[in-house]
Amino acid sequence: MNSLLDKVFFLRREPEGEWPVWKKLAYYFWRFFILLCAGTCLGALALIFAYGRYSWGVFLGYLQSGFLLAMNILPAVVILFFLYGIFGRAWLAFLLDGAIVLGLSLGHYFKLIFRDDPLYFEDMLILREAGAMTGSDHYALFIDRRIALALICWALGTVLLVFLVRGKARGWKRRLGILLASVAVSAAVAPVYLDESRYDEVQNYDYLNQWSATQNYISHGFFYPFLHSITEFVETPPEGYTQEEAEELLGAYADSHIPQDRKVNIISMMREAYVDFSQYGIEGLDCSGYELYHQLEEESYHGTLVTNIFAGGTVDTERCFLTGEYQVRNYRSNTNSYVWYLRNQGYTVEGSHPYYQWFYNRQNINGYLGFENYRFLEDDYENLTQAYLPEDSILLPEIYNDFEKGLETGKPYFSFNVNVQSHGPYSTTTYNGAVDYLTGDYTDGCKNAMNNYMAAIMNSDVELMKLVDQLRSQEEPVVLILFSDHLPWMGDSNIYYEEIGMDISGDTEESFLRHYSTEYLIWANDAAKEVLGCDFVGEGPTISPCYLMNIAFDLMGWEGPAFMQAMEEMRQVFPVVTTHGCYVVDGTFTDAIPTERQELFDQFLYLQYYWTNEFIC
Repeated sequence: MNSLLDKVFFLRREPEGEWPVWKKLAYYFWRFFILLCAGTCLGALALIFAYGRYSWGVFLGYLQSGFLLAMNILPAVVILFFLYGIFGRAWLAFLLDGAIVLGLSLGHYFKLIFRDDPLYFEDMLILREAGAMTGSDHYALFIDRRIALALICWALGTVLLVFLVRGKARGWKRRLGILLASVAVSAAVAPVYLDESRYDEVQNYDYLNQWSATQNYISHGFFYPFLHSITEFVETPPEGYTQEEAEELLGAYADSHIPQDRKVNIISMMREAYVDFSQYGIEGLDCSGYELYHQLEEESYHGTLVTNIFAGGTVDTERCFLTGEYQVRNYRSNTNSYVWYLRNQGYTVEGSHPYYQWFYNRQNINGYLGFENYRFLEDDYENLTQAYLPEDSILLPEIYNDFEKGLETGKPYFSFNVNVQSHGPYSTTTYNGAVDYLTGDYTDGCKNAMNNYMAAIMNSDVELMKLVDQLRSQEEPVVLILFSDHLPWMGDSNIYYEEIGMDISGDTEESFLRHYSTEYLIWANDAAKEVLGCDFVGEGPTISPCYLMNIAFDLMGWEGPAFMQAMEEMRQVFPVVTTHGCYVVDGTFTDAIPTERQELFDQFLYLQYYWTNEFIC
């Protein structure tokens, strides 16, 4: 049978002996053509996952743009030829290419469905975190028709190549040539993938909102935006940046020491996915549980944070707060932060996060940010509870105990803590709580998710007030800073937000801000109010998380380091600066920096880049 096939399809095998030139050319063209088709099919197959559960029309938009198709298919083709150059067997190269292409595409697909967040190049650094999350009951992987189709096509393609391209490419020189050609093509097209202006020219928004970071990403497909996101992963200075100019700008300010008689203790806490739903008028939602939080607001200074993230990416808000950076990066060494500043001012700086220390690489990065000691789940909170997400009833008493131990040293105390009890996603199949917070004409999935979420944060508020009461009775001055990282997950593709009538589409200024807004609150006990001469009551400005420490320092009457002083002046003009390309400038919401403010904004970027890259603390 094989002999007959070889006679009919003589191009399947490596030539033996002397072949005429036309036959050799036909042979090499056949192999090139088959591999090109195989890689193209894999690249096209990846596009069926690119748009997640958004409209099928997005996929049709890919097909209508030759440029988009080429930019998304080319990586699969180049990888296939590269692997063929290494192994010399077409079927093996296709099998491995499929593992890479479909593996990345499925990672993107599940991330979109679970968090409405695409896969970025920098996510390759936290694969362990992704594996841990998908291994939990909260993010259960599944196989749907799209996935089944892709797996079947991958398997069939591998089998077909066994028959269509038989044998192994001979000669190391020939295979080296294939490898070098693949590398040359990659080098030639790399600038196109990284070109910002060419990327922004793409128009595929018939079914998407270009002002949504997620939807803007998927409008470009998958491999194109994934590779383009290298521009965010690789830190490049702002246009026109020079270190000399940045140093001159920062040199206009001088680090200010905290007066000894104004050094108060600070406990800060980022509350996972905490949002006050009572402000949105959701029909059938019992908001009486928020009364505790509202009581605390009345005796606090409070306002709104506009974050960079939604339903995930916790460390973005966290690290913006700690560093003063509006756009966080991948930390690999000691980094300027307000933690370092407080540490250099004689403070004990520590904290708690009752989850795995490797999650977002906190065990290393928290050290780079200046923390002397940090408590995690391993060998610590795991000994205090059996809960997968340790409860605030465990965490908050430990925060207070650590505070009291810190006081015994005679040094002022700063702690930063992150809770996990209210971490999503929230079960859509069961709810066993005593109170039905959401009732009415909603699906069971929506009611279960909302009830589980509300029960978690209402319980958190009860525990929070216990901590506040302890701090209230403290003779030592202490300031409490509370804020939230992002809105909670509410169903795949945000389906339950739509069901409860909460518009977070981003189509309007109001819905955009609602999509990314959380709350902050700064409270002080009587001892701190007396020392600092401030009542810590009132409504604060709407700001980005990078300015939250500025607000706290200002209330305490501290000037802070030179960078903070420079950022405080910037805050007066640019109180909201996001990675979405949306800003508040001189009190006006905008998606572009006005011409008359561009020079000042450039200075903002220069200072941010310098602070990020030159360790001076």
